[in-house]
This record gives sequence, C-alpha cells and structure tokens, in this order.
Amino acid sequence: MIDTVVIAGKNDIACASLEFVRRHPINVLALPNNTDDGIDTWQRSFKKYAIDRGVKIITLEQAYSIPNSIFISCEYDKIIKPKLFDHPDRLFNIHFSILPKYKGMYTSCLPILHGENESGVTLHKMDAGIDTGDVIDQSTFDILENDVALDLYKKYTDCAKCIFEKNFHKLLTDDGYTTYEQGSINSSYFSKNTLDFKNISVDYRKTANEIKNQIHAFSFEPYQLPKYENTPIYCAKILKTKSVGKIKDVIEETSDYIIINTIDYDIKLYKTRQLQDL
Repeated sequence: MIDTVVIAGKNDIACASLEFVRRHPINVLALPNNTDDGIDTWQRSFKKYAIDRGVKIITLEQAYSIPNSIFISCEYDKIIKPKLFDHPDRLFNIHFSILPKYKGMYTSCLPILHGENESGVTLHKMDAGIDTGDVIDQSTFDILENDVALDLYKKYTDCAKCIFEKNFHKLLTDDGYTTYEQGSINSSYFSKNTLDFKNISVDYRKTANEIKNQIHAFSFEPYQLPKYENTPIYCAKILKTKSVGKIKDVIEETSDYIIINTIDYDIKLYKTRQLQDL
C-alpha cells in the first residue's frame, strides 16, 4: 500500500506534478534541487511552490527512509542510490528524450544540434545507472524547422505533464504497469562536460544547415544566445540563393538581421525572434 509520494525536481514540470498529486487523497512531499533558491524566474520555483501550498520539504537522505512511498524525479539533479530506499523498485524518472537516445544532459540542445526531426519524453524506472532503467511509457513530438532549444524545452514540459497524469495511478500499484528494456541500439549518453555554455561559439565555416542547427541548439534566451561576431542571434533561416562570396562574409545587414555566406547557401541570422519570417 502506497502512503506517500515524493516529487523531486525543479521548474514547471515538478510544480505541475505536485499539484496533480495534491488532488488525490495521499500524502505528498517535495524534494527541490539544491540550486532552487525559492524565487520564481522564467520558470516557477518548485521550492516556493511547495512552501506556498504547505507541502513539506525534505532532503534526499530523508527520502531514503520513508516507508511505503514512491519517488518520482521531475528533472531532479542528483544521482540517487536505489539500494538506500525503503522500496528501491518504486523509483521513477521523467526524462526529456526518447530513451535510449540522449541519456544524460542537454536534451533541449543536442537533438537540434544533431538534426533530429523528433524527440519526446520517457517515463522509466530508476536503477543504479544514468537514465538506463526499464521504460514504462513514452510520448513523442516533432521538432519543427524553426524550433530553438527554448521551444524544445517547453515542448518537453507540456509532454511530461501529460505522461505524468496518464501514468500516475498505475505507479501507485506494483502491478499497475508493464516495462521493457531500453536496449543498446541507438543508445547515446552525454555528460555535463559535453558542452560548455559559458563559452558557446558557432562555427560559421560550415554548411548553412549545420550553422542553423548550431544557432537553434544554443538559443535558450533565459540563459544565452549564440552570436555572430558580437551580435546576439536568436534564430536563422536558410535562403534559396547559393553562396558565391567568401565564407562568413556579410552580404547584407539591417537592424533586424544579417545575411552571410556559408559553404553552400546564404543564411539569414535574426537578431530577435519576433522578426523571424519563417
């Protein structure tokens, strides 16, 4: 019998999951990320959201010893030790990718950088590995031509809310769901050291498609925007005209955009998203 649900994580997905659980007659506890200072920014603070609603805040060490509970990670940032939990088989994670692809970090950036046409959200059991547990459910969505990393993150959040609500009642009983192994085909993992967002730079000596993918992958306005020289760039559009000048040279510049040469096709770099004519 499940008595308690522990929601661990950050941002809107953790807040929405907590609110959904609070509508049910079951005890719920909150475990915010250590980086959560209790202040709302472009996303809601999970810590603040829980405190404002009288939900008890706990530590990971306390979560380990809570009996008859399930643990659900919604962007929780610590590696947990399943064997320390009272019920190690009742640990679940909502991961922002279609596992086994893109285990680990930067799932709002890397699928765009690698030219993927779709991504999605995976609900899986947690084990001793990093995003390696058996899959319970997945939901996919298209990555559109003009999506940037911030768009992808918002799609993940909306998709994650749906997959949480769809499966929550199943997680309350040990036999309420089925699982399958992820397998090794198309499996990939990216660590925190894969990218250094403090030193993001676009390689403009590439094809127009490669440049666009870099710009869209690194465009996450609450944190950073890629640049052309010293000009922040929000997004890009590949034009139909083939480049004939020197690579990276400016063909045209206005207050709204810059058009430059590439290896193959001219590309239009937009200085603000609102002016994007895609």
